[in-house]
Amino acid sequence: MTTTETPPGPRGLPLVGNTHQWARNPCEFRERCAEAYGRVVNYEIIGWDAYMLTDPADVKRVLEDRETFPKHSGGNEQLSEMLGDGLVTSEGALWERQREAIQPAFYVDNIRRYADVMVSRTEDTLARWRDGGTVDLRSEMMRTTLEILVEAMFGDDIDLEARGIYDAVEAMQEPLKPRNQPITFLAPDWAPVPYLRRANRALDHLETQVYDILDERRGSDTDRGDLLAMLLDSDAAMDDEQLRDEMLTFLFAGHETTALALTYVWDLLSRNPEVEARLHGEIAEVVDDRPTVEDVFAFEYTEAVVKEALRLYPPAHEIRREPAEDVVIGGYSIPEGSLLVLPTWVLHRDERFWDDPGEFRPERWIGDREVPRASDAGGERREPRADRPEYAYFPFGGGPRRCIGQQFAMTEAQLVLATTARDWTVEREYDDLDLSAAVTLRPKGEVPVTTRRR
Repeated sequence: MTTTETPPGPRGLPLVGNTHQWARNPCEFRERCAEAYGRVVNYEIIGWDAYMLTDPADVKRVLEDRETFPKHSGGNEQLSEMLGDGLVTSEGALWERQREAIQPAFYVDNIRRYADVMVSRTEDTLARWRDGGTVDLRSEMMRTTLEILVEAMFGDDIDLEARGIYDAVEAMQEPLKPRNQPITFLAPDWAPVPYLRRANRALDHLETQVYDILDERRGSDTDRGDLLAMLLDSDAAMDDEQLRDEMLTFLFAGHETTALALTYVWDLLSRNPEVEARLHGEIAEVVDDRPTVEDVFAFEYTEAVVKEALRLYPPAHEIRREPAEDVVIGGYSIPEGSLLVLPTWVLHRDERFWDDPGEFRPERWIGDREVPRASDAGGERREPRADRPEYAYFPFGGGPRRCIGQQFAMTEAQLVLATTARDWTVEREYDDLDLSAAVTLRPKGEVPVTTRRR
C-alpha cells in the first residue's frame, strides 16, 4: 500500500516547530510522541522535517540499507567539520575502504591483546580512590576509558595530562549538547560563541597532537601492536590527513559511550543491592587473581548487567538517517532529504517488547540467551530472542554501519566493572541523574559518589 498522507505528530510553533519541546528533554519528547502517534511520527526540530520510526521492522529496513538511507547530512556535516572523513562521518567507497582497513584492529585476537590494558588502566584509577572518599563517577570512568583507548591506539608512552588530550576532548563535545545545538547548527562561522571558540581551539590542539605522534611514529623502528601501527602497516595506504581523521574520530567517539555505560551501571547497582550482591558473587566465583579476557567469556551475570544498563540508558539514544529518495514507510510518504529518527531510548523501553520496561532486571538476559550466528569481523553477531524483534534492542546500531568497536566496548565494560567491583562499591551522593540527550546520553553535571572498599 502506498499513500501520500503525512504522518501524525505534535503541533509546533511558527519558525521553531517543535524545537522548544524537544530541547527541554529529547527522550521524554520522543516517548510522548510514540505513545500518542504510533508507528511513524512527524515533527520539526532545528528546521529539519523529522520522521520518527517506532516499529523495529522499519528500523531494520533503514539500518540495513545504507544506500537508500545514508547518514543524515545535517548532523554529519557538523561532525565532519570536527572529525573530517573518519569512519563515523564518511560514506560510499571511502567508508568501505576505511572500514576494511580498520576492522582487523577489532578482531577477537587483537581485543585479547588490549584486555590487560583495560584492567591495568582501571587499577590505576582505583589506586587513586580512598575508602570513604568522594569522586565524580562520570569523570573517573571517562578518564579510565580514554586512557585505555589512547594506549590501544598509540601505545603506552602517551601522557594524557602533558598533551592536554582529556580537556580537549571534553571541549569538543560541548557544541553538541541539546541546549547548544540550535546555536551550533544555525550560528554563522564568524559568530563569537564562547563554547564554539573553545571547541575550535581544542580541535586545533588535538590535530597538532595527532600529527606530532604520527611524525614520531614514522621516525621510529619500534615494533608496536597498537591501532596506529596496524593502520600504518595496512594495505589501505592512508595519507596523514586520513590517519588524522581516523585518530580524531576514535578520540572523540571511541571512549565516551563505554564510560557512560559504566556510569549508568554503577548508578543502577547503587539502587539495586540484590543485583550488586549477585554480581559480586559471580566475580568472586569466576576471577582468580585479576580479571582476564577468558573471564569475560565465562561471565554471564556480569554481561547481563552491562546489557541491561545499555537497554535502560543507551548512550546512543537515537540514530539519524536521511532518505536518498522519496520512500514509503508504515504506509506514509517520507520525502527525500528529510530526517529519519530511530529512537533507541524509546524502543528499549517499549512495553510491547519488554516486561516491566522501566525496571533494572539483568536476569531478563539469562536463560533464553541470544544465540550466536556466523561471526563477522567485529565479533559474534547474535540472533534476536524469539520473544522480541531484532531491532527492539540496538545499542550499537545495526546493519553495515553497526559500531565497529562493539566487541571491544563490551569486553572493556565487563573488565572495568569486574576489576572495580572486586574490591569496591559506591554510594550515591545524589538523588536522581539529570540527563542530557546530546549526541550521546550523558549526565548534565557531576555524578558524585562515595567510594567504599569491600
